Amino acid sequence: MEKKYEASDLMNLTNPELIAIILTLQEKIIRLEEMIHKDSHNSHIPPSQSLHFPIKNLREKTGGKPGGQTGHPGKTLQMVNQPDHIIKYQVTRCERCGKDLSAVPVEGCERRQVFDIPAIVCEVTEHQAEKKKCSCGHLTTAMFPKAISAPVQYGNNFQCLLTILSAYEYMSYDRISELVEQLTGYRVNESTVCSFQGKLYHNLADFEEKSKVQLTQSEVIHNDETGIPVEGKQQWLHVTSTNELTHYAVDTKRGKETTDRIGILPLFHGTTVHDGWKAYFGYKECRHALCNAHHLRELTFFEEEEKAIWATSFKNLLLSAKAQVAKARDVGRDHLDLASLQSIESQYQGILEGAKASLPPPLRTGKRGKLKKTRQQNLIERLLEHKESALAFVYDFRVPFDNNLAERDIRMMKLKDKVSGTFRSPHGAECFARIRGYISTVRKNGGNVFEEIKNAFCGQPFLLQNW
Repeated sequence: MEKKYEASDLMNLTNPELIAIILTLQEKIIRLEEMIHKDSHNSHIPPSQSLHFPIKNLREKTGGKPGGQTGHPGKTLQMVNQPDHIIKYQVTRCERCGKDLSAVPVEGCERRQVFDIPAIVCEVTEHQAEKKKCSCGHLTTAMFPKAISAPVQYGNNFQCLLTILSAYEYMSYDRISELVEQLTGYRVNESTVCSFQGKLYHNLADFEEKSKVQLTQSEVIHNDETGIPVEGKQQWLHVTSTNELTHYAVDTKRGKETTDRIGILPLFHGTTVHDGWKAYFGYKECRHALCNAHHLRELTFFEEEEKAIWATSFKNLLLSAKAQVAKARDVGRDHLDLASLQSIESQYQGILEGAKASLPPPLRTGKRGKLKKTRQQNLIERLLEHKESALAFVYDFRVPFDNNLAERDIRMMKLKDKVSGTFRSPHGAECFARIRGYISTVRKNGGNVFEEIKNAFCGQPFLLQNW
């Protein structure tokens, strides 16, 4: 806790002591002002934690009207040729004169169709194994299928529904029990839901290993991490993903020790896109690409709150480079011409070096320790040090401008925290992570989540064609 001074105490302090207090207070004021002015458009703070409303949006306006755009396929109900049920309404009298029309032939009909779900009824199927006694006196009982392993049990559809409610809709176990009882009349114990998660977790072990191998062989992967509560304590959720695959892992730590245990980055030789977390740069066998969406948010803060002219120039440079890449890709090119590359690199270096020279040198707030650098100085030095990573999207069109793919995958996992709260055990968090990674992979490949979860319960999980 900082020392509190009375007015009489300040009168007895020397000038160096007063200067040190002033610098400390000035730094504290700057931090508090940053907290007030930061939100999701100029920092890494998510919208849910922002103090401002409405939140500004960094996305460029397209000029399109709200709703589906031209060329969007859209989805709406269409009549089917063979409905499940038909209800006919007969004409018995003329609506104008009242004449009886019962014997008049029908000339046609107007069709209308109602799509609805029938009442959810839990069907009970009894399996009976015959018993026969041989003349030798031995009693032989027929074998039940392997899936029929208990006197009373829930079927695959039931198990699949409970899993989707937990891992896809993020419902807590007690709410799942309550909902299922309202729908079917059978209340499922929370321990039963948990056991289904454990069964599916076991069945997806081979799928997870194959997806990890596939990720290590990818050209570009995305990495990110976030805190999640497990048993009331913070642990870390790590995601590695591509447009086809998603892998989640839960660990007590955040750094390189954990990513080594996960086992993807140590074997990866392509390009990993991330937000600059130091642990990722520990992998020298792969190339690195930094998320420029993060850079844009930081630059926006310096531009709006600290009136940094260099931040505006550098922000415009990144957006211009992004537009050049998009334009080249649209006309079928896979690289920028040499002149464009040299221009971008020259502007990149010039803006940052000029900004670095224009900022005041770092100040020492105490007698010892490192010099205190401003946030602007830290960003400038980071961008100069990792120039190739920040411009990776310019050098290689396979590399995206940002790390939004991993952030979207992370956001889905955070919903579980918001909806259901803490995980009760590390194993429960691991189960959810593996199952959610499977669901995400199925969705990315256009699969039916319900059917693929049911297949996984039967021991035949979804696999990509090249596995």
